[in-house]
Amino acid sequence: MKSMQTIFLSIVVVLLVTLASGVTAQTMKIAVPAIGSEKNSLISEKTGKAPFFLIFDEKGNFIEAIKNPAKDQSGGISRTVVALLSDKNVTMIIAGSIGVKMKQALTDHHINFVNKIGTADDAVKTIIQKTIKGE
Repeated sequence: MKSMQTIFLSIVVVLLVTLASGVTAQTMKIAVPAIGSEKNSLISEKTGKAPFFLIFDEKGNFIEAIKNPAKDQSGGISRTVVALLSDKNVTMIIAGSIGVKMKQALTDHHINFVNKIGTADDAVKTIIQKTIKGE
């Protein structure tokens, strides 16, 4: 009986350590609503209607460009965009402007947001540098 308890306790400890290391290993993923599909495309002024979302990793490396499925929607844009970003494990969005509904949807999904203009790759590099410095 005592050996069963020891085995069970060992399994629990291993699971907790595995889960804890997975949480700390989680990386930042940044999305930028953009006019084009290249990493140096201009940031779109309208987040929900942007033609593309550019995805970058925590080091500023360009991962992929995703066509915005909500670009031509008349309603429910925030829900569609945030679902897309959540599916891609995005943790931050850098955008020209973010509406009230979009801010609430992002907050509800624990996605941080920053307003920035310019090119996507420059904005990402700037935000990463500020994050590293703790600003």
